[in-house]
Amino acid sequence: MKPTLLEIKGLKTYFQTDEGVVPAVDGVDITVYEGETVGIVGESGCGKSVTSLTTMRLTPGKVVDGSITFQGRDLLALSDEEIRKVRGNEMAMIFQEPMTSLNPVFTIGQQIGEAVQIHMQYNKQQAKQRTIEMLKLVGIPRAEQIVDEYPHQLSGGMRQRVMIAMAMSCNPKLLIADEPTTALDVTIQAQILDLMRELKEQHNTAIMMITHDLGVVAEMCDRVVVMYAGKVVEEADVVTLFTNPKHPYTQGLMKSIPRLDGAEKRLYSIKGSVPIPGTLRKGCTFAPRCEYATDICREGVPELIKVEEGHSCRCWLYGAKEDQ
Repeated sequence: MKPTLLEIKGLKTYFQTDEGVVPAVDGVDITVYEGETVGIVGESGCGKSVTSLTTMRLTPGKVVDGSITFQGRDLLALSDEEIRKVRGNEMAMIFQEPMTSLNPVFTIGQQIGEAVQIHMQYNKQQAKQRTIEMLKLVGIPRAEQIVDEYPHQLSGGMRQRVMIAMAMSCNPKLLIADEPTTALDVTIQAQILDLMRELKEQHNTAIMMITHDLGVVAEMCDRVVVMYAGKVVEEADVVTLFTNPKHPYTQGLMKSIPRLDGAEKRLYSIKGSVPIPGTLRKGCTFAPRCEYATDICREGVPELIKVEEGHSCRCWLYGAKEDQ
């Protein structure tokens, strides 16, 4: 077993709204080992992005319980100054939309170079040289010219490469990628995934990949965590999850993947939608959409239990005990 790099335990992130308190992340446990890629999957509104932002200490919500341990340090206990030394240096993030993540009034070189100067104590000339090296590393042509250009002058795929270059500029131990291939055409998607795989192999960087694209998960990930309504409902290695999904929600996700042989005339879809966090006060949050739901599912909250070695599931079908 590889050494543990990141361990999230019992994480609860709540938001205060006009309608009351919303538990966006409600007791999440996730472990990432050195050099591995963990996929976090689920529909929009399941808490994937809030989990990643909380890990980076960037969420506007309030952490009411739990711990986030990174290389032996509890990130939630660090001061603002201490977390700034970790963020962008030992742990970095690729955000979902590069156009809104890059500052439009600063050049590419200024934005990447700032992180290098702060964390690696490079002077301006050294930072610019490092920036050019990183742009070349992520496959950007004309790196010497691009370094002085602005985000709006680049295509979506190029901006995403810039985000990866920025995230990898200080050789982080953990890279959090939030939907890194969203809104990119399939050719650019493949290039971005190949690039992330190469960087991982070269620097032994662990990756936490947040996505709803199960094709990306199958290609990139070692282990997969399935989230639903702010909770982890299933966790397994990638082969086990695709060949033997246990939770009805995961089974529904797998059945909704289009097949190349065209055996299914109509694409399967899970009925209903993800509940607004906090609206279901009792029972399993997936029960209203589950074809196997019984009375106990509507009354009791199941625990995440081990159903086989390396495979956990939160479902009453497997004799899960009710949360205390």
